[in-house]
Amino acid sequence: MKIGILTFHHVDNYGATLQACALWSFLNSQGYDVEIIDYRPLKIAWMYFRPLLPIKRVKSSTSESKKIRINEKSLIYILRYWKIRRFLLSHVKLSHKRFYDKKGLKYYHDKYDVVICGSDQIWCIDSFRGYNSSFFLDFVSNKTTRKISYAASFGNTTKLGIYQQEICTLINQFQTILVRDSNSREVIANECNKKAIKVLDPTFLIKYDALKNPPKITNKYLLLYVQADIEAEEEDFIKFLAEEQNLTIVSVGTYQRLAQVNLESASPKEWIGLHSEASYIVTNTFHGTVFSIIFHKPFTVFLPSDKSNKVRDLLNDFGLTNRIFSEKLKPQLLNKQIFDIDYESVSSILESKIIESKKHLIEAILQGAINSNSKVMLDEISKKE
Repeated sequence: MKIGILTFHHVDNYGATLQACALWSFLNSQGYDVEIIDYRPLKIAWMYFRPLLPIKRVKSSTSESKKIRINEKSLIYILRYWKIRRFLLSHVKLSHKRFYDKKGLKYYHDKYDVVICGSDQIWCIDSFRGYNSSFFLDFVSNKTTRKISYAASFGNTTKLGIYQQEICTLINQFQTILVRDSNSREVIANECNKKAIKVLDPTFLIKYDALKNPPKITNKYLLLYVQADIEAEEEDFIKFLAEEQNLTIVSVGTYQRLAQVNLESASPKEWIGLHSEASYIVTNTFHGTVFSIIFHKPFTVFLPSDKSNKVRDLLNDFGLTNRIFSEKLKPQLLNKQIFDIDYESVSSILESKIIESKKHLIEAILQGAINSNSKVMLDEISKKE
């Protein structure tokens, strides 16, 4: 059986890269011929490609130090992008054809037995990406190919507006709809009157022992992985926590002035290794939260408004909403309660959800072809966990 995956993969984002790698890796481990469809919408590809262009000469009024800083930022971006790209190409199979427009994508209308869209916020029509019908698989023939989604997300989109009729028409062609969060499930139900099942982000479906590089940091450290501005009270908390526990502040992915160590161009393997060895993690991202849970780390989440739905939903599933930052955490820090996470209980919930998520995915792939061999495969998933 040949499977195509349509997701965000051509980005400089660790979480997006790892979710694409994880879904491909899990399906490949099940014996499927699977590849990621190399579709890079021109508008989005340009956004990620533009920082790679040569730096233009700045006006003479600009200070020399600023010229150097601009060049440094560009070089860091290029290096990070190159490392992420090299990681992806060495760990997944991409389709042999690459397309930048919807017209070209129609080449794949009948090339697969199953096409899966997801994971990530591929259905978020309120983001800078806007609405793109390709991510609702409008290019796939439902006469020759089964359409399913896995952990697809609408992000902070709650209403489909002028796109409702078109999106619902496309959604009705899906054999199975698997989403990543409660908001996406509700959008499908309320806007399209269809049932969607909530599953785990694919990064939960694989192990990372062979995908991590141990950090070259000898001191115990607080890992900072943030993609939005840090508020003053949040910065005070980070400093207070690091000082109280004698932790070196290490920032990965972005430069943070309060960090003693900045690893702006870390590779995905280094990124994973940093999360696996941290003494404490502070993040305002979905996948920073995911990997804190995967590696059983004490952590705190700053909750930006544009990510509140998905992060809060994830924490709620594991009974971890108390990890969201508030001023109440400082007293907990002083008596060390902030380090107390019942990961035995979390692991029990997680193991159950991993089995359920894998079963939903395999059943969706095999829908209409369930036989004795299929049942053996599903039983094996349960035994492996």
